[in-house]
Amino acid sequence: MSLSQGTSQLFVKEGNDFVYQKGTSNPDDGYKTSVYRHRDSEMRVVICRIPRPVCTLHIYVPTIANNNKGLPHTLEHLIFCGSKRHPDRGYLDALAVCNFSQGTNAWTAVDHTCYTLTASSEQAVANLLPVYLDHVLNPLLRDQQFVTEVYHYDENGKEQGVVFSEMSSRENDEYDLASGHINNMMYPAKNPYTFETGGRTPDIATLTNQEIIDYHRKYYDANNITVVMTGAFGDDFEETVLQKIPAEILESNGCNSRTPIDCSAPPKDGPRFETVHFPSSDADVGSVWFAWRGPMPGDAETKLALKILLDYLAENPSSPLNQRFVERSSPLANSISFSVDNGVPLTINVQFFGVPYASAQDADSAASVSESGSDGAESDDADSGSESNGAEEDKDAPHLFEERYYEDLLLEEIKRVYDSGFDGDAEALAKATKRMRQTMAVDMENQPEEIIQDTLCADIVANHFLPASKGAFTIGTCSRTFDTLDRLAKKPVGYWLGLVKTWLLDQKPYHVVMVPDEKMGERLEAKRKEIELANVARIADKEAHAKAIAQAIDSNKVNLSDEVKSTVSVPDASLIVTLPHTQTLITLDKPIGPASVVQSIECDSEFPYLSLHIPIDTLSDPLRAYLVLFQELLFSSDLELPAGLVYGTDEQPLSENKHIGYVAVDSCLADITTSKSASVGADNDVFSCSQMDEVFLMSMRMYDSNYGICARWFTQILMFSRFTSERILSVAQNLLSTISGIKRDEFSLSNAIMLHYDTKQRPNGPRWGNSHISIFEQEAFLKNIAQQAKSGKVADIVGSLNRIRDALIHGNKAFLAVSTPIGKSPQTYIEEYSRQWNACYEKYSANKGSETNGKSTIDALSESAGKYPAFGSNGVFPIEFATRMPDLEKNPVQVHFPLASVLSSCVQMRMKNHICCVPTGKQGFEEELQNLPALEYHALYILTELISRMDGPLFSAIRGKGFAYGAYIYLNMWSGQLIFLCYRASDVPRAILSMRKLVEDLGDNWDKYVDDFEINAARSTIVSLSTSKTCTPFNIVDHCILSNVYGYESAKQLNRWRNTHLAAVGKKELRQVYDKYFKLLADPSNPMATVIISPPETELLPEIGEYERKTLESISELYKVADMS
Repeated sequence: MSLSQGTSQLFVKEGNDFVYQKGTSNPDDGYKTSVYRHRDSEMRVVICRIPRPVCTLHIYVPTIANNNKGLPHTLEHLIFCGSKRHPDRGYLDALAVCNFSQGTNAWTAVDHTCYTLTASSEQAVANLLPVYLDHVLNPLLRDQQFVTEVYHYDENGKEQGVVFSEMSSRENDEYDLASGHINNMMYPAKNPYTFETGGRTPDIATLTNQEIIDYHRKYYDANNITVVMTGAFGDDFEETVLQKIPAEILESNGCNSRTPIDCSAPPKDGPRFETVHFPSSDADVGSVWFAWRGPMPGDAETKLALKILLDYLAENPSSPLNQRFVERSSPLANSISFSVDNGVPLTINVQFFGVPYASAQDADSAASVSESGSDGAESDDADSGSESNGAEEDKDAPHLFEERYYEDLLLEEIKRVYDSGFDGDAEALAKATKRMRQTMAVDMENQPEEIIQDTLCADIVANHFLPASKGAFTIGTCSRTFDTLDRLAKKPVGYWLGLVKTWLLDQKPYHVVMVPDEKMGERLEAKRKEIELANVARIADKEAHAKAIAQAIDSNKVNLSDEVKSTVSVPDASLIVTLPHTQTLITLDKPIGPASVVQSIECDSEFPYLSLHIPIDTLSDPLRAYLVLFQELLFSSDLELPAGLVYGTDEQPLSENKHIGYVAVDSCLADITTSKSASVGADNDVFSCSQMDEVFLMSMRMYDSNYGICARWFTQILMFSRFTSERILSVAQNLLSTISGIKRDEFSLSNAIMLHYDTKQRPNGPRWGNSHISIFEQEAFLKNIAQQAKSGKVADIVGSLNRIRDALIHGNKAFLAVSTPIGKSPQTYIEEYSRQWNACYEKYSANKGSETNGKSTIDALSESAGKYPAFGSNGVFPIEFATRMPDLEKNPVQVHFPLASVLSSCVQMRMKNHICCVPTGKQGFEEELQNLPALEYHALYILTELISRMDGPLFSAIRGKGFAYGAYIYLNMWSGQLIFLCYRASDVPRAILSMRKLVEDLGDNWDKYVDDFEINAARSTIVSLSTSKTCTPFNIVDHCILSNVYGYESAKQLNRWRNTHLAAVGKKELRQVYDKYFKLLADPSNPMATVIISPPETELLPEIGEYERKTLESISELYKVADMS
């Protein structure tokens, strides 16, 4: 009997509401969740009410593959090309961006496909839901769409298509290759988890559109989908939105794809080890992967317990696996990744990255290095807490990629942990559980949507494919995760030892070693050339072939009529929910160390945040080179606390000096903080930062009850960290391995290369912080550091690190940011920090901390100290914006880096665009705002969004033709640049030419591209971006901090400045900035810095201009430093 009998409602409430716990002290405090079932099918809608500014929509379709043609993935792309009720391509995304969203998106996993939307209001989701469902359930799937979105080859035989471009850039990278080979061993033949759901390019080339149509008919039925929505939905959402979805959209054709996946293990005599090569421009490091088959998805408690166990084993520098493999004088890896991944069954994964690769013929030289370097690995810093021995470690290096060798090392360490009962600490896993609880509580506060969606996704897949489900719909199995954590915290040590034995020791892992291959890129490129020649041979008429492709591209273009645009519903922006917060800027009568100003931010958070921002303008170039090493050592070094200070949770001061090894420091910090960082600038990625690179930032986040002890550790670490030769060597070598990984990623590498060319250094002053921390300077510098540390000659290194510390402690014009829970006195938190700082500084000063290694700090500081202040000359705020691009008219930059390590191309083009974007401070805010001084900037901002939005003109010109996976034009306010970025490109020259043609056509056919609809859509996207910056307590804190840095009194003032300027932009202002700035992107003679990274044999068309072929070595040579000895 169907649900429709006896009800006229389209959806019927199913079961009782339940609550997703937030992790607060009240176990019933959480997010109410409701489930609705479609009256005539198995379709469900899950609504989780989270009072946040953003709402999310996820449409889950359980999908699996039985070949490598990429059917789930190719269908995912074609879904967005139009539907029966809305046949115009681009309508869905136009509707999305006009509804305060950045557009739609989707992903394809091994066992499901998910279509997503994030928008800034309930009304926006209501407007999108029926249209999105129609695209998912009733797509057009035309042959012409297949040509552009999936696969074709042009008249020259070059293979293209959006999906093809994406997979050609991925299928031979280290991660995808390793994952595929692990899965092929872990599951029996023909199991869905053994196939590449994204598709392998040789198989994609054989795919037909009819196969995709048939696949859609099998899996994309209302019977099979589940819709999950999170956000501030009203109680009447079900009645006003769900019940009003047109019934015909959700009509089922009777297909139900609920078929149990074969969960059996592969044959016991099957392979458990593989050596896999991947293309690389160097052979320095590879990776080693392990996986175990885990429990079934329904066992939520064991899944969570395994995550806690892996956290204990590998989360922190003090964890057993990091101590054994990473934190050593001769590291066997530079990082460890681990996870318990969803699947049927779950999989337990441990991966070692940055593993030093030594081939068999290098074994003798490796042994020689081991012998000659053994003395240097040990020094007078033996009390630092590590028991590693350099000579013994080097003996491993030639064998790490041999069968069973790394596996034996790993299992030996896990067995040691097991035999020792977690190093004799019966409470070790209880403490690890507490740390996990803290982490998950922070995540539920800052990203509840992601956490809840992830757990619901696992339930949806299990309901569909788990043999034991038998068609039942069980949802919310992890909704009471914090109750589960509280139970696990009480488990005896025997429970945890049983987990180790059952899941990690009693079954052998599957083991893959990833070997860097410097010649593989050339072999792949040669194979590509062969395929192109074969494709050309199949073309009977080149002209007809090119014409057919052009027709397909033209028929699949976005071209919305005015009539269609008029149907787009736009929500009321005033209905966007905002999170409460208060921001106050306090000028201190008496500075707290270097800080003369405190940003006090009260927000709805249980986790206070403490951050200190200190200008580095006094540091000389020689000292700045040490900043990366300093930032990485600061929270992972020994402490030497002087008598009279309080240590840890002790109430009484120390009666004598106390040495604390870095392992104990790290373990304690893991217990009391939820996050910590030390970095050059904001948004730091070790070797780069996106802004404020003339500032050193140190931060902690913690439970409110831990604030006092965290403030104490914060100041003690800055003042009393002890930098030892062993830690210096270990950190330096791990950083070098990280650089090797960066060189294999074309996007990260293009940023590093561009920084070398687009940054003008200051006259008679230290070079910019970003230049000093770049991979090119740091690679040469860190090699020198490691060499010195191996020989025990670290006195100069330690002296330089201490001088940086001293300069920061005695800096000026720094600011402190303190966020506190609403309703608590910020002054109490500030006073506690001040008390801890003063207590530590008294001891630091008494120990002559301002003089290190016999040298006064001032001797090593920049001669131009104060000449280039990081912050304003009239006070701490605002920050000084400076034009950094060199004079490109005299020295234009057009460089091409062919690299064996990359599988697709990337291009960045940057031109100077330093125009007013923030208040100047020369007038009062209100008076300056009336004059709209930043109108040009905001007009250009709107124009870049208009051109680059999802399914917009640039999307159609490049991605729509299959030239690249992604392309954007955007403004970088910090660097004062207008930037064109294109990545995962299969044809980078044509992508550049298409961008230029589009920019020219924009000027010639202005009204075709720019109308009120497009302007409003761009504004709406910017509103969505702005809302995302204030949608969580942590984002609010960050937004408030930056608002002061940019010269505003508050984040609210920043928002008013932006919104007032955006509202004043019209067609006239857009045309003015087009003529003045934007059209220069299409002019090859306009001075720009252009960097292209591509596979080795990529040929550049002469139409894009002359490019100088360069190598990475040519840049690295410029940064080599003299031997520090």
